[in-house]
Amino acid sequence: MKTTAKRYDNIQKILILAVMVLGISGMHMLLPHDFPKTHVVARELYFLPVILSAFWFGLRGALITSLSITAFYFTYSLLHWQGFTPDDLDRLLEIFFFNAVAIITGFLQDRQRAHAREKLESIKALAATVGHEINSPLFVAMGNVELLQDDFEEDSETYEELEGIRVSLKEIKVLVKKISQIEEVFTRDYDGTSKIVDLGKSSTGTDFPAN
Repeated sequence: MKTTAKRYDNIQKILILAVMVLGISGMHMLLPHDFPKTHVVARELYFLPVILSAFWFGLRGALITSLSITAFYFTYSLLHWQGFTPDDLDRLLEIFFFNAVAIITGFLQDRQRAHAREKLESIKALAATVGHEINSPLFVAMGNVELLQDDFEEDSETYEELEGIRVSLKEIKVLVKKISQIEEVFTRDYDGTSKIVDLGKSSTGTDFPAN
């Protein structure tokens, strides 16, 4: 489910970027060339999809977007070439800046994501270790409770108390399983002043019956 939702979200983002690039390019094509200031404003709008693609898809996405823009705008510049006038140089420099911004922002975003992945891997390793360490004594405790239950009648008060302990231990076992299966970290409000990990969203595990 999480993978499907992420894929759908990525498709939406790609469509948004495509509409932005095509829309801005359409402005260049439809606006008369007699309004250079309007074309300059439209040209600056290209930085929006470049920066958005960098934040959404990192360096690769930013370069794909900037190169797509370059393909159009370089062609547009050649069609309106005036013999290397200041306007021509300005267009060429703008193409350079499209790609420079894409590389810089994309690289920084990739580095930030790599750092976040390292932190997540550390959290997952810690969660798996905690789960492993708790499981061992938990297994022993559950076994001992079940052995003790064999010494009492099922309708006795002691048996019922032991059954309550067994159910609680199984609930802890489910909780430990969720902790050991953390894939992403989602938090939720705890007491209005702090946050705790939302195991239901963070774990790939599913709820298991307690008994």
